[in-house]
Amino acid sequence: MARKLLADSATVAVGMLAGNALSYGFSFYLSHRLGSADYGQIGTLLALFLIASIPATSLQAVTARRIAAAKAQDGGRAGDRVHAIAGPLLRWSVVVGLGEAVAFVLLSPVISAALPAISTAQVAWTAVSLLPFSVISGYFGLSQGASRFRDFTMLFILVYGMKLAAGVIVGRTLENPTLVMAAVALSWFPACAVCHHVLRDTVTVRTLIRGDGYLLELRRASWGMGVALLLSLLDGLLSAHYYSGPTLGSYQAGALFTRAGYFGPQFIGILVYPRLAVPETRKKALRAGVAASVAIGAFVIVVSALSAGPLIDFAFGEHYTDGSAFELSKVAWIFAYAGAMQSLVQLAQLDAVARGSAAVGWLVLCGTGTELATIMTVAHHDPVQLISVAAVIATATAAGGLLLAARSKHESGLQLRKAECLPAT
Repeated sequence: MARKLLADSATVAVGMLAGNALSYGFSFYLSHRLGSADYGQIGTLLALFLIASIPATSLQAVTARRIAAAKAQDGGRAGDRVHAIAGPLLRWSVVVGLGEAVAFVLLSPVISAALPAISTAQVAWTAVSLLPFSVISGYFGLSQGASRFRDFTMLFILVYGMKLAAGVIVGRTLENPTLVMAAVALSWFPACAVCHHVLRDTVTVRTLIRGDGYLLELRRASWGMGVALLLSLLDGLLSAHYYSGPTLGSYQAGALFTRAGYFGPQFIGILVYPRLAVPETRKKALRAGVAASVAIGAFVIVVSALSAGPLIDFAFGEHYTDGSAFELSKVAWIFAYAGAMQSLVQLAQLDAVARGSAAVGWLVLCGTGTELATIMTVAHHDPVQLISVAAVIATATAAGGLLLAARSKHESGLQLRKAECLPAT
């Protein structure tokens, strides 16, 4: 068992590192190719996509939990109960993704008006990408819940590899941010087909099961995970409101340091989440997750502090920050620190989702409101002020969330419903 856990940890860690490297390659290439002004639009759209994909991220967690519970009732293998719910869960991912995509397309003029740096067409193409990404997230949850970590890793790398390929091909030939986002959206549709091919042996039921509490559970998970993700992206979105040109481009480049601190420990959540949902293993899994996240976050902060200048020159070019209102190399560690603290907020929220609690979500919502009010009133005149406020709020929220997690007991609100485990008829 210990060897299998170690092997799974290594597989997921290496795979997610490779996938995230491909995602960073997308940003790095376009920052070189498009220049700071156009890349500022891409960075803003990526931040918008992350917020808009909150239901997809929650969908993965809900799918993984239900598949893992069904697998346990099947005796530790993918048997009748897993086969009975895998197909319906994936069909829910199509319904959710389609509804979200349509809603964001309709809202694209409003979003563009609120964020003048991006156009309605750019927002609309970003919205289209939500449909295939939601379906892909469903397959991610299926492979995670079934403990098919090799398949999960392969598909994770594939999805972000196709994103990079789309960005390189369109960015090199057309150099248009709008067409780049369109290419990313279209590239993920064939990725859905590959996901289905890899996991087709599990998907045997072709109907959609209603009345099984799926939407209620998804809403509960989306609420908590959504506010945590919003907290991590709020400063980047507000930067598109207050800054433009080279300053916005430099801030979005700094946001990559934030995401390194935030997504660096991402694989830890993938591994510990099923154990957080079990009362007997929750406390130990939470302690291990916090320790590992702190270690990775500290490493990212130190690297950012010592090597920010060379990293920025290598990734973006010496000319990239010319004309910016602040020197990114001197404050990159603050961006990384903010991301590391936000990753701890995310871990506390994952624990809350696993035990059916909303307390951490309310705490994070208060932190988000405080950050928004502080930036809009006094801390938006200087980009360094803006990221510093984000770092301070993330630290306070992480401390409060982990304290709540340490003092809380596992609740029984996420017990598997009988309807979820009925064999296919």
